[in-house]
Amino acid sequence: MAKTLEQKLSKRSFGYTLLRTLLVSTAYFLFYRKVDVIGAKNVPNTGPIIFAPNHPNALMDALSIIYTKDRQPVFVARADIFKKPLIIAILNFLRILPIFRKRDGGIASDNNQETFDVILKTLHNGQAIGIMPEGTHNEIKRLRMLQKGVFRMAMQAQEEFGNTPMIKIVPVGLDYSSTNKFRSDVMINYGKTIDVSDFYDLYVENPARAFKQMQDVMMEKMREGMIDIANEQYYSEIEFLRKLYQRQAAQRLGLDLRKAEHRLQTQQKIIAALENCNQTNPDEMSELCLAVRNYRTILQKYDFEDGLIKSQPYSLAGLLGRSILALLGILFCILGLIFNYLPFKVSDIASHKVKDPQFISSVQFVTGMLLFPLYHFIMTVLLVIFIPCIWGKIIIPLLMIPLGIFTWNYFLAMKKLGAQFRFRFCKLSKNHEIQEAIELRKNIFKKLSQLFN
Repeated sequence: MAKTLEQKLSKRSFGYTLLRTLLVSTAYFLFYRKVDVIGAKNVPNTGPIIFAPNHPNALMDALSIIYTKDRQPVFVARADIFKKPLIIAILNFLRILPIFRKRDGGIASDNNQETFDVILKTLHNGQAIGIMPEGTHNEIKRLRMLQKGVFRMAMQAQEEFGNTPMIKIVPVGLDYSSTNKFRSDVMINYGKTIDVSDFYDLYVENPARAFKQMQDVMMEKMREGMIDIANEQYYSEIEFLRKLYQRQAAQRLGLDLRKAEHRLQTQQKIIAALENCNQTNPDEMSELCLAVRNYRTILQKYDFEDGLIKSQPYSLAGLLGRSILALLGILFCILGLIFNYLPFKVSDIASHKVKDPQFISSVQFVTGMLLFPLYHFIMTVLLVIFIPCIWGKIIIPLLMIPLGIFTWNYFLAMKKLGAQFRFRFCKLSKNHEIQEAIELRKNIFKKLSQLFN
């Protein structure tokens, strides 16, 4: 089995290309509302490379790279997910291999030898691999200490070439607007490559120093390409503010939020400004974060988004007009439910049975990728049999997916419309907490503007 797997993964696979193009890429495109790719040109199209991303979202992190770069990388994932035959078959087809950790029991080094051999052979054949250097996944937007296994593996592969440039590491920054919600946003940021040969001479002299130096360089490059909130005390407040103030901060910084790299830079500048405030004026930072907590408490109590407070007031005529438009969309919503609800619900139920919340979107994605095509095929067959109109047999199957997306957006719009009605009622009844929220928001923005003067 090891030899067969090694041979299979050491060269490009037509079946993999077909699956990636027709199924995985289509599912990924539909699963996420917006996909921003930064620095794609930094990734060599040929030669041995190691993708090294931060790890906030389980299997989706590997799929983000698979979707955006056609290098057919071999990834490693924790061994405890390789249990059921169907899961093993899917993961192996996606070129994902098990890696055992000490916490998984047994002797990790012995269990991992087969995977290491395949990885080294893959690199020596000029292919790509992917390793999550943080070791474990966590949705917290903070770079954790990198494990040195990735550097040992990279250097073992480089040994065959000495200090001649060959093995390269590509630092990757991943960021999700939500790690467990359908139709959220994702950013994939490919940084400039790190040439392993630059550290080879030091490795020959002192391996431990070489690995430490590689670790420092990698962490610096990864931080440049991701959202990294190191402050534990005010993490949730900073995470909230980096989105809340980005439009105003971008204007002050002269950056264009339509560009993904500018959005990242803007949010990084906000985080840096808040961290500087915490260092130089901790009392002011404490006061700002208290205002943020109070503001968020009110929003959560009434199930309001910040946009409601920002865009108020809402006229009754405008709300009634949106309600009429909503009525016009009910028929399309019903059709979307007929053609998509069953596989969506089964996928949602399956995802919420997993113990690890970071696997929710991964299970949703994989089950949806399998169930939706099957369900749509069955519905198409039924339409062909029972609908007499030839155009109906052709057009309706083509509209199944668009109608599903419409239905999802329709429900989100209805939720937003309901919140707008509730907000208007609160304003008319002179709800003191809503008025407090409006004042808190003004004060928060006033304090933030002072940080960027």
